[in-house]
Amino acid sequence: MKFFIKTLGCKVNQVESAYIVEKLQEKGYKLAEKEEEAEIFILNSCVVTAKAEAEGRKIIKRWSKLNPKLIVVAGCYPQAYKDALFSWVQKQQIKNLVLLGQKEKLKIEVFLEMLLKTSHFSEPKVFIQDLFQEKGTEVLFIKRFFSHSRAFVKVQDGCDQFCSYCIVPYARGAPRSVSLEEVLAEIERLIQAGYEEIVLTGIHLGQWGKDLTPVKSLTDLLWEIEKLFAKQKKDLILRLSSLEVREITSSFLEFAKNSAFLAPHFHIPLQSGSDRILRLMNRHYTSKEYLTILEKLYNLYPQATFGADVIVGFPSETEKDFLKTLEVIENSPLNWLHLFPFSPRPGTQAEKLTPKVKPEVIKARIEILKNIGKKKREDFLNQEVGKVRRAVVETINESEIKGLSENYISHKIVLPPPFPLSKGKILKVRFMAKEGDYLLGKVL
Repeated sequence: MKFFIKTLGCKVNQVESAYIVEKLQEKGYKLAEKEEEAEIFILNSCVVTAKAEAEGRKIIKRWSKLNPKLIVVAGCYPQAYKDALFSWVQKQQIKNLVLLGQKEKLKIEVFLEMLLKTSHFSEPKVFIQDLFQEKGTEVLFIKRFFSHSRAFVKVQDGCDQFCSYCIVPYARGAPRSVSLEEVLAEIERLIQAGYEEIVLTGIHLGQWGKDLTPVKSLTDLLWEIEKLFAKQKKDLILRLSSLEVREITSSFLEFAKNSAFLAPHFHIPLQSGSDRILRLMNRHYTSKEYLTILEKLYNLYPQATFGADVIVGFPSETEKDFLKTLEVIENSPLNWLHLFPFSPRPGTQAEKLTPKVKPEVIKARIEILKNIGKKKREDFLNQEVGKVRRAVVETINESEIKGLSENYISHKIVLPPPFPLSKGKILKVRFMAKEGDYLLGKVL
């Protein structure tokens, strides 16, 4: 029986989808390349924004017209908004649909075996546990990552920061860490399997270890991974998916200063440059603190990609607040912006805040930030021309070879070496020129 899977949202969702695919294939299910070929449809959902939520509903409606044996809506949407989603499915009269929570989706093969015995059911089936009662989380053993050349290791789940705009704590539950021993064992297994870049992911990566006994910090984990990498006697890259600015501590900076493997690529959410808005967001730092930390990292890694999320049009954001955000971005080493219009999420504090910013104002402000972000990225890429960086080969086909550098630059390899290239291998590449959003590289 064939299944089709669609993943919305973050890197953690992508890792979990790769795990789901492997679990189902082990049970004899076949992965369909096209929706029309499938009998089972799986949506690994996202509700961080209203747009992601609406996209999920659109996909479900489309699948319902393909005569499915089963539609599985899994993860964040049913976990956070179970009742609303249940009501919507009933109203749409969608048959043969099941809602699986975060814990349940990782045992999807068990639920499929049970549900496929029932030939037809008109009311949605619901299997969702309360994640705030959960302790710890297990490592996800994955052999392949949807043909990714890099291996992703989910080391943590959940968040309890409760930023006023964010539904994630309700969708993912309390922070839960994979044990140090399990993380190291999984990384070693992946290195033995041939992966040379390891990406650590988590819903709130910097909270890793705080729920363990004894309590540990992310820096503790990073030093252990550093030791493991050093034993391998080969060139390896360790990449971190995202870090909050308050978690870039003196001990983390000490690690960053001494690491031989850490990728010069740091995604550090800003959200706003206005201290007033940051307080309303419940973000627990000031714009000055943010800039100070980025400056310290920049002094260690001037070649790094520095990325940030920015929310535009948070309730009551004035022109003065926006100009402060503009000022922080312009005076920082940020060179990779992820811009989001404010999206009110039911059940969050910010949903009730007023006054709302007009959509046309939000659109205009985003356009300004887009242009600044584009200019900063172009300046950064131009500065990289002539530089030599480590890079992982991402794709190889007849028309082109693409790579991703340690400092997160996508590039085309236009002068390959005389030896054969293989996907996932680390090479040294000299950037020779810029072509659009890509750099052109020569393998050394």
